[in-house]
Amino acid sequence: MKHKYMFVIAAGMLVSAQGFAKVNDVPKGALVVRYGAANTDANYATQDGYPGRLQNVSALCTKTVSGVDKAKVEALIATDPGHPAGLKQAGGTNASTLVNKNATVSTDPLPNSPNHCLISNIELKNIKGAWQMFALQ
Repeated sequence: MKHKYMFVIAAGMLVSAQGFAKVNDVPKGALVVRYGAANTDANYATQDGYPGRLQNVSALCTKTVSGVDKAKVEALIATDPGHPAGLKQAGGTNASTLVNKNATVSTDPLPNSPNHCLISNIELKNIKGAWQMFALQ
């Protein structure tokens, strides 16, 4: 009987460890892209935690270290067939910029968006200031 309880506890710890390992599993130098006017309050108005510490902010992330420029932002957006039609702008930054503001950046691949990721535990004022904005065509 004692072994059953130990097995259940060990299994629970394993599940917890797997969930914990997802925190900041995006490389610090990876490109992170947020659709729309990522440097405005309105872009986050429907997010968990708004207007304070935001959770589960949807973005796209590269899997490798990358610079931040318009061509790379557009290339990453092209990997998401469900991106908003008529998208006029997007913000780009490196994951390290967000992590240095105490955020966590974790992969969250979706069936049609393998580069989907989530940004959590970041204050609204900090995430708004993280982005380099790009006009898109």
